[in-house]
Amino acid sequence: MIQAGITSIISTSAEEFCASVESGELPVDSHDRVLQIAYIYSYDGLWDDHGVFNVVDKLHARGWSFGQGDLKFNRTLDIFYLAQIGAGINRYSEDYNEDYTDDDFPSIDDFDKFYAQHHQLLNQDAWRQYYSPSFLAQATSARLFRLPDLQDATDSSGPPWQMQQKGIGHFTKLPRWAYNAARTARRSPNLSVATITQIALSTLEQTISRLRKDHPSVQPYSATQASFWLKRMKIGFPGPTRKTEWRPNQFDVYAAQGGYDMCEWEAHYSPKLWDSMEARVAPLEPDLDGTRKSKIRWCGMPDGCAVEWDVRRRGWEPELGSEEEIEFLAAIAAKETEGIEVGDLDYAMRSHMLLGVMHVAFETEREKHIEDLKRAMVEAGRIDEGKAEQWIQEVLMVMEPYVRKGDVWPASRENRGELLRHILAENGQVFARWKLPPTSKEFDFKLNTKEKDTSI
Repeated sequence: MIQAGITSIISTSAEEFCASVESGELPVDSHDRVLQIAYIYSYDGLWDDHGVFNVVDKLHARGWSFGQGDLKFNRTLDIFYLAQIGAGINRYSEDYNEDYTDDDFPSIDDFDKFYAQHHQLLNQDAWRQYYSPSFLAQATSARLFRLPDLQDATDSSGPPWQMQQKGIGHFTKLPRWAYNAARTARRSPNLSVATITQIALSTLEQTISRLRKDHPSVQPYSATQASFWLKRMKIGFPGPTRKTEWRPNQFDVYAAQGGYDMCEWEAHYSPKLWDSMEARVAPLEPDLDGTRKSKIRWCGMPDGCAVEWDVRRRGWEPELGSEEEIEFLAAIAAKETEGIEVGDLDYAMRSHMLLGVMHVAFETEREKHIEDLKRAMVEAGRIDEGKAEQWIQEVLMVMEPYVRKGDVWPASRENRGELLRHILAENGQVFARWKLPPTSKEFDFKLNTKEKDTSI
């Protein structure tokens, strides 16, 4: 990280500071100076257009980043600090603290005061409370904004107009994971709900166990907690797949609108049973009657539209999902293609399309195979002819580094499936489950929707 130092804060007006750093007269060579210019750019920028995504582009265009070395221009890290600035500013609102008045709200020239009051949120090591170094160092985290993997983004575990009362924790982790799993079940009729549930639970347990090796404070896997949230998100809902199921994941938008209560379990389980060792091992039945009323209320419309924009501007909605979400999707893709030969691929399914591209990556006469693959995909209706080749080429770019290591198409179906799973687990963007902002320079891997013959 860039070195911090209290002497690096320049007590001048925002206009003077901007002029000095933008002209190059004053070098932006410390965490505090990056933070000060980010605060100035964010003061109005976080609430206009695309918020944090506009501001991060503005910083990067001038060569400024909170990271150093391998973390230089890390999109997740830089947007994290912009979101922290937004959280600090929001804490001056009456929604957060009814004792605040307009006179308490910091001006654009009040950076020194603002930083002093929110130093815990903004200092150069603040990210370590939110992100594991290995997660932040992933290539996808460097290019696409991802939410923290150790605890919730500041003040983000409920509607923005309601102060969060439960303290620090990762209250959204399991609900978000279960939401993704339930939507996948409704989009993958070729797999049973039981199979999808088993994959969801096993991949969750694996990712939590890996994370706890270096971060033992992370909440351990609990079969009871995981099963509760899967049921809450209606993973076994038998209804038909709706068009809305094909839209990008919007868990964080719904949560901010008051659609989910992260403490809903308290109506069904006592804290003692919820956190018990027995609850970790196997799903336990509730010990409460479920009559407790939630304090969270749906905001309704048209307020919900304003909340949706606010969530995206302030950095509460990711461009790419969590490790447990992507590991799950990768395992589902491997299961959907299990035992399938290349000649029998169903190009109405994303997972089969991805396996088809992986096969092309091993071929020497690549152009002919790309044409055949493109034609099959277009005929299946999942992509328009004008976009098919670029989609294939972009997936090939993702897969080629892995293919070069093996050089030969895996002989066994098991090795083939494991290679596909491994590639997808490290490149979750190919699932196109998360919305990219209009300012993004990343390729969008989205496909046309199919209401009947569905896949991940």
